[in-house]
Amino acid sequence: MPSLTLKERAARISEAAKRLSDELKQANFPEPSFELGLPAPLYSDAPDTSALRSKQELLYMVDELHSLLTEPVLQLTAQLRNPILSVHPIIRLGIAENFPAEGTSVQNLASKLQLSENLVRRLLSHSATYHIYHESSPDYFVHTAASRTLSENNGMRQWILIGREETLAGTCQMATTLQEHSFSEEPECCGWSVRNNTHLPLFQALAGMPERATTFAEAMRWQSTLPGFSHHYLIEAFPWGPDKQQLTVVDVGGSVGHVSQALLDHNPHVKCIVQDYPDVVSQGQASLPDAYKSRITFQAHDFFKEQPVQGADVYLLRMILHDWSDKYAIKILQGLIPALKHGAKVVINDRVMPGWQEAHYLVEREARDNDMYMLGLLNSRERTAEDWSALLKGADERFQLTTIHQPPQSALAIVEVTWSG
Repeated sequence: MPSLTLKERAARISEAAKRLSDELKQANFPEPSFELGLPAPLYSDAPDTSALRSKQELLYMVDELHSLLTEPVLQLTAQLRNPILSVHPIIRLGIAENFPAEGTSVQNLASKLQLSENLVRRLLSHSATYHIYHESSPDYFVHTAASRTLSENNGMRQWILIGREETLAGTCQMATTLQEHSFSEEPECCGWSVRNNTHLPLFQALAGMPERATTFAEAMRWQSTLPGFSHHYLIEAFPWGPDKQQLTVVDVGGSVGHVSQALLDHNPHVKCIVQDYPDVVSQGQASLPDAYKSRITFQAHDFFKEQPVQGADVYLLRMILHDWSDKYAIKILQGLIPALKHGAKVVINDRVMPGWQEAHYLVEREARDNDMYMLGLLNSRERTAEDWSALLKGADERFQLTTIHQPPQSALAIVEVTWSG
């Protein structure tokens, strides 16, 4: 239904749903439900009936509507869950990068890439079923919004590669790992380490794999640019103090300081200390614009060790703790304690998974998917509000969970913690 308006699509979906409901009622069958499943006439091997055809029509239309209303970048990344999606060879073989915006014939593209014409046609045809390319004729393809996003964004291509080569590989080995290490909280006891035949956890192992480490880092940087991961949700939501009060913020594991720069743009009375590994700190110092140099400093620090900055107002942990099991997340929090003054804030900017029926199941599914990815990659976890509360108490009873704020359009919540010691 490529030329239909939203209202026309909705009307057709409504008509098909009403028709199916009436047909089931006339035949004395119940409607489908998650508790009971499908009634007999709607199974795929049932005799061909009007009800079965209505069911199939509904599935097609609803799936197309879902794809139509999904951002192109999310349309692509969601397909990482499909093991045979052809995005991977499309990237590896240079098809995405060399696909012209005005479209091209299979013959011309295959000739340019020195690839089999039949192979290129197969890959593009498969991608067209995921709305990545549009097949205007048997031999001619044009860009869709998704393929333009893919061809123009190197970070996204890196993200898809780590989805294939790191995340998917790790999650596929989870069962093997969990049979032996289901009680372990060690980061090396994960599917990724089993798949890569190493006794090291991911971050340590990648240190000896420069090419893969670079791909991983570029992919993570790209993810942080996605709308749902924008740092403006954090900056606008958290009460960083009165307008004219000087605040010192320690950005723990803050990479090259992008969040700290945005925070300074938001509040002229903030100073930031960005902490990370020595090589990351060096990159941050070298790339820091002059406008921030008087208010941002960098410091090499291992967050498993005692926090060296005493008496700061805020200690920020953005997308840090979800990389670690409770055992190690508690160590990170306890490392802050010697530096904390009474009333200091610890701000955790991470996912807060919705509890039972707190969000639409698609929202919870996405969060639970990420929980599985963290389990497979790092033997770590995403956490619910109850999990965060238990983690803080496990670290020290003086960590008081003040509030949890979930911006509606953000993938990450702001967990505000006050030190009462």
